[in-house]
Amino acid sequence: MNTKVLIVCILLFAAVLIGTFSLGLFKQKEATPQPQNTTTNAAIQFDTWQEQTVDEIGLTFKTPPGTTFRKEVADDGGRIRILGFYVENNDKNSPYMLYGVHQFDKEATDVDLEKAKDEMDTSTIIEASIDGYEGIEGLILGEKTRYITMIIKDGKLFSVSTIPPNQENKELTEQILATFAFQ
Repeated sequence: MNTKVLIVCILLFAAVLIGTFSLGLFKQKEATPQPQNTTTNAAIQFDTWQEQTVDEIGLTFKTPPGTTFRKEVADDGGRIRILGFYVENNDKNSPYMLYGVHQFDKEATDVDLEKAKDEMDTSTIIEASIDGYEGIEGLILGEKTRYITMIIKDGKLFSVSTIPPNQENKELTEQILATFAFQ
């Protein structure tokens, strides 16, 4: 067999092999169910949700029925250091907690958002925003595993976390975040 025929045979075999492999990947991807958000904001009855206000940071938002809201302020003689707020349910079979933290006592920059990525599962990090303020979202692993969305608002770090970090709770947090409005 001459060399040219052998090279052509090898190239044809490689092309068939690559084509077969590519078709297999395409069919596998096609057959893999893609995650779908079955709940849209249009379908949510926000009119049954209760409005909450966090005056210290000029935030209003809505919470769904069956949840409670509370706020905690850490201050030094009237000067707020950290403000936290919680939205929780009392369902022991399907617990939910959203907690927000605004750090008044520390300036923040994009460098702080980059540092926060070090604690996150890199495959979960995405860009996120809350009422037009840009930031990041991801899953923090470890002792306090949680989904977290972080933004910088007025030069201060603001974060909203979700525990336990399951898909249902993450979707509920996204619905609540859609109602956030800063003054």
